[in-house]
Amino acid sequence: METSASVTSMASEGELDQTRRRWTNKLKSTLYRKKFLYTACLLFGNFMSGWVNGQRGPSLLDLQIITGTDLSQGSAFFTAAAIGSLVGAVAGGAIYDRFNKYLSLFISMAGHGLTVAVIPLCSPYWLMIAMFVAHEFFLGIFKTGCNVELVRVWGVESKPYMQALHFLWSLGGIISPFVLEPFLAVRKDGDNNTTRSSVMETQNRSYSVQEYVNASNISTEHHLQTRIIWPFLMTGLLTILSSVPFLIVFLFARQEKHKDAAKALDGKRQGKMLPRKLLVLTLGLLGIFYFFLDEVEDSSVSFLTSYVVKQFKWTKVMGARITSAFWAAYAFGRLAAIVFIGYVSHMKICGLFFSFLILAQVGMIFAGMYLSNVFIWITACAVGFSISISFPAMLTWIEKDFVQLSGKIMSVIFISVGLGGMVNPQIIGHLMQVSSPLWYNYVLTIESVLLFLSFLMLVWLVKKVLSKHHSSYTITEDPTIENEEPLTEKPSTIS
Repeated sequence: METSASVTSMASEGELDQTRRRWTNKLKSTLYRKKFLYTACLLFGNFMSGWVNGQRGPSLLDLQIITGTDLSQGSAFFTAAAIGSLVGAVAGGAIYDRFNKYLSLFISMAGHGLTVAVIPLCSPYWLMIAMFVAHEFFLGIFKTGCNVELVRVWGVESKPYMQALHFLWSLGGIISPFVLEPFLAVRKDGDNNTTRSSVMETQNRSYSVQEYVNASNISTEHHLQTRIIWPFLMTGLLTILSSVPFLIVFLFARQEKHKDAAKALDGKRQGKMLPRKLLVLTLGLLGIFYFFLDEVEDSSVSFLTSYVVKQFKWTKVMGARITSAFWAAYAFGRLAAIVFIGYVSHMKICGLFFSFLILAQVGMIFAGMYLSNVFIWITACAVGFSISISFPAMLTWIEKDFVQLSGKIMSVIFISVGLGGMVNPQIIGHLMQVSSPLWYNYVLTIESVLLFLSFLMLVWLVKKVLSKHHSSYTITEDPTIENEEPLTEKPSTIS
């Protein structure tokens, strides 16, 4: 027994030494450092896009105050954002495959930051709608290019990096509600000029929660004041800052002496291609899946603050905090996936998480029906955790077992995402307004079931159709292996 234990210990130490040597060799490689630096630029950009997204739900009621609209009308902001994202995805697919990748990433992220900064200044309802379309249009272009770029750079090694990319997106969503919280609307009493935090009390006060949800009901004697211009302006400036590295890379890559080093960033790809008919079938089923995935993922967090304010009579501050808790669970799932995603199959882990998602959605229904404050915190976090790994894991699964990712493929994915975002806000917002806030739970539970069924269709497609077609594919040449040693010996050119 002692001999066996010592052998096991020696084997473990040998594996650790081998891992250390492998990472040491990578860090010595100039090419690897360039890849890592460029990936850091992509991560920072995605972090800021998550930051922007994390502000949308908690700021919805304040945007209603700015435009003088109710919840049903305010839901159109999210629909407008989905339309902009859809058009941006179409443009992004064409731009990525035909124009300079780095320049498109710079322009799209800078445009996204500029439009975000001016959103609180758009008091006319139509102008607010237009600005949501514009800022999501730029983001749609960036997201399309960003995800494909990560796969292009890391190839078959992209699974943990893709999870890291989307972890940073969710981390931005965690932080931004806390930054936004001090600037949310406050109620100023015209009689004594005292200021109280909005929606802090629901009894023995002159205003109820419903009056905060329907901003058009606010009187002139007791009015709400919002200062969200400041966090939105800060967010816009940081987002523009995140675009600058892509401009720098673009300027370096244009120089003749840097072109070979830029091409060497390409990683090893699976190189899988499909005939036209099979490609149409694959993209159709992927489109259905991503349609329901976005309906569940985006609407769960976008309407969470409005839901707890209306159903549980919470304050908007508490709504912002449960939104941050959702993002925390969401980020934890992606952070954990960076470690374990390389050791499990896509089918098993996604199937497990989607099953857990349905259970969490059903739990939210009971939490809302019985007004359980504790249970709503638990189930909201469970929903965030169970939906967390889906988007990045599915992208690497597509690259592995479906078809090689390209700008056009990502465009189709984000078009489906945009269509899902167009439909759901209007449905949920209208039903919450005219019927009951519980429709937030009912709709999302139904869509979670449909999401799981669409996932099972993809499993069938891989096992019964695509696995046979891909039985004799060829893997493209790996420029990383070929160029790593020469680039290590040469002086750095990009970094």
